[in-house]
Amino acid sequence: MNTFNRVVLVILLLVGMVLCSLVLVLPLPTLRLIGYYGGGLTGYFERVNPYVLLPIGILLALIVDLIGILLIILEVRRPAATAISVEQAAGGKVMLSIASISDQLKTEVGQLPDVLQVKPRVAPKGSGVLVELDARIAAEAGVPSKAERIVETVRLVVEQKMGLKLVRPPKVNIEAVRRARPAPVTEKVTFTPPPSVEPAAAADAEQRPS
Repeated sequence: MNTFNRVVLVILLLVGMVLCSLVLVLPLPTLRLIGYYGGGLTGYFERVNPYVLLPIGILLALIVDLIGILLIILEVRRPAATAISVEQAAGGKVMLSIASISDQLKTEVGQLPDVLQVKPRVAPKGSGVLVELDARIAAEAGVPSKAERIVETVRLVVEQKMGLKLVRPPKVNIEAVRRARPAPVTEKVTFTPPPSVEPAAAADAEQRPS
């Protein structure tokens, strides 16, 4: 959006420069030309029904004003910072990207036991950072102890590994979920009985002399 604002600003400046230059260098021909086309527009608008012209004019004016206000707000608003200065760096100025801090927090906290999912949010403020973290953990792990471990890990990463300062204690939003228990495994065994002896054969065997 900043690029679009700059393009619009450059076009308006160029148009203004051309008009001002023509009025100052050639005032009479320029004013006559403006009066000629202005008279034509005046005659056109005189033929339009005022009950139709007024609401259309109000609507177009509101659209133009809203676009102008939006462009001014986008131009004046400060862009979100993407990096922060590392205080502990000696001999020079070192900038650390916000994305790298988020990635490091996601990696370190995600390696903790029973942590299923991590979504950190880091924002610079003054000479430090604000950290808010959404964590999904296994309910069996115990929420208080796991929350304390996550906070300690965030402090370790931000203050010791990254060399930054936490403006206030990190905010951790925890969602405790129960893991689905695996279904019991049943082994299917097929039993094949031995072949049965025919009754006639068994009788012959009993009558046969030994």
